[in-house]
Amino acid sequence: MIGASTFTTADILTGQAGQVVYDIDGQGATSADVAAIHAAGAIAVCYVDVGSLEQGRPDYSSFPTAVVGPVVQGWPGENWLLVTAANQPTILPLMQARFQSWCAAKGFDAIEPDNLDGWTNITQISEADNLAYDLAIGKMAHDMGLSIGLKNLMTDLDASQYPQFLAQFDWALNEQCYQYSECGAYTAAGSFIPAGKAVFDVEYSTSPDCSDATAAHMNAQLTDLDLVGATDSGYTYTPCVADSQASW
Repeated sequence: MIGASTFTTADILTGQAGQVVYDIDGQGATSADVAAIHAAGAIAVCYVDVGSLEQGRPDYSSFPTAVVGPVVQGWPGENWLLVTAANQPTILPLMQARFQSWCAAKGFDAIEPDNLDGWTNITQISEADNLAYDLAIGKMAHDMGLSIGLKNLMTDLDASQYPQFLAQFDWALNEQCYQYSECGAYTAAGSFIPAGKAVFDVEYSTSPDCSDATAAHMNAQLTDLDLVGATDSGYTYTPCVADSQASW
């Protein structure tokens, strides 16, 4: 998986084998970007922030102040969305509009929904409300014919919650599970890897344990925190499985 916050078609890599995935910002991407990814034989994943709101987004003013919560620590200009049961009828249609205009209309194959774990960061959301919202997000993508991944949430669930999330999410993405010793959540009984579903791990400051990742069939890599494109300064991309390798 290759992420880029400022993707251009010059960032499409050569010499890759097997199924390649490009995970790029949905709002900033164009239909031509997605078509170029497909022309390279790759899958295009649409990044959408579903649990927080960034001030620079064009639909920012569509979100009523009543659904906007505290600032996301470490990310100036971004606030948690208060995805309470009372606010979901307001927020979910706005997310559906994002999925349609940012992702489906441009031809993306899948969605990466960010910040599904608001209740673990702020007190204004209950776990029950947040998880109900996350499941609604998963169903929304499927209803639109799009694949969707579960991002960073598996480590916050218990085994009794696995079945409903595996039913609504097709693959998983984790940030820094090796750094924080959380990768076991994806290999546990009833989780994604035992179910035969793809898991991607992205590390920013600590190299993944490639022997462990490869043995588990987890797609792990070391990359730069800013997720710059392959042609940009600061680009880092060191996968455990070489791009030229088509299978485990």
